[in-house]
Amino acid sequence: MGTDAWRNWRAFDAGQAELENFDDELQSDVSFVGGPESFGPYTLSTVIRDSDTVGPAIAVHAGVHANLIPEVVVDGKLAKSDSSAYHGGSMTDEIAALVSLELGVRLRLAGTTRMSGIHDQRDPGRVPILFEVPRLSRPGRPGHEQIPAAVARKADIAALRRLSTFADINEIAQAELVRAARSYAAALWWANEDPSQAWLQFVTAVETAATCRQRITTDPFDLLREHWPELWDELQDASKRVRTRVADVLAEQTKATRKFIDFVTECAPEPPDERMEFGQLDWSKMRRHAAVIYGHRSKALHEGKPFPMPMLSEPSRDSSGAVQEIPWGLNSGGLGGVWKASETPMLLSTFEYITRGALLRWWDELVSEGSAVAGSATLRD
Repeated sequence: MGTDAWRNWRAFDAGQAELENFDDELQSDVSFVGGPESFGPYTLSTVIRDSDTVGPAIAVHAGVHANLIPEVVVDGKLAKSDSSAYHGGSMTDEIAALVSLELGVRLRLAGTTRMSGIHDQRDPGRVPILFEVPRLSRPGRPGHEQIPAAVARKADIAALRRLSTFADINEIAQAELVRAARSYAAALWWANEDPSQAWLQFVTAVETAATCRQRITTDPFDLLREHWPELWDELQDASKRVRTRVADVLAEQTKATRKFIDFVTECAPEPPDERMEFGQLDWSKMRRHAAVIYGHRSKALHEGKPFPMPMLSEPSRDSSGAVQEIPWGLNSGGLGGVWKASETPMLLSTFEYITRGALLRWWDELVSEGSAVAGSATLRD
């Protein structure tokens, strides 16, 4: 089906007439520069202000070129269930999340400031509806920052290179990109309020991308042979249709840990240019780090046990601006727990850097392999 922002962009590119338009306000805790820049039917303009508190950052003007209300009755019958493009947000939520991911800054839809209403050819001068948009608040304690890079990166609308490729991505993959971006953006926004939940959201963002990447680039038969060799042997006497169906179903259930570890290891960015002399992450052990993190994720979800306290600590920074990457010490404890260093591989800010870098690399893959993605998706339908 495709997400609303994607379908609307494709309708714009196809030359479909504008049905209505609206202006939305995005807010951030950093000041944006650059613009205005147009991306299909969406124009992003900087809201000029000078403040480190949350406030207006980008004004989004969007034209609506597609009928975005799904048909629930088709030919007199209830439409088939289909939530393949559902991500829980609006078109502008999609754009905000993609911008947040590409630039690595906090950005969130605050509300709609103006709506044109449905265009009426008989009354071209129709007066728009105007709305007040209240300020959002910055979650977390004032003066504390779990992810220093989120307020240090340059928020330049003119630097949005990847966003312009969104409409070129395959229908299936673009929905997964939006879901991953929404999880990343949510983790970034709430990191100072609840870093353990931010860990979960970052892991979800990676897992979303990993699942999509595996489905697109891996033959389901190969997965079945590797992970369930006994079942594969039993299926040799079955028809090709049965083997294909079983492989497709089990491909979705292939060991989640393996998908997560492979994605992090293969797509992780290089270490930061500026690094502290002490407190550096051993990049060569990324597979092990990823396995430990996914183990904590499982305990958080299934046992209600938050991520270890040392991994929730606010990082230190040196005079050059380099950020501490791992918890200090050979072990540490507090709040009823003691953990060895091997159990706490990195800080949240380090994993944000890895998550964002991996997702951006995956985004580039989706664009460069667009034709292959479309072909693979068609074969699996």
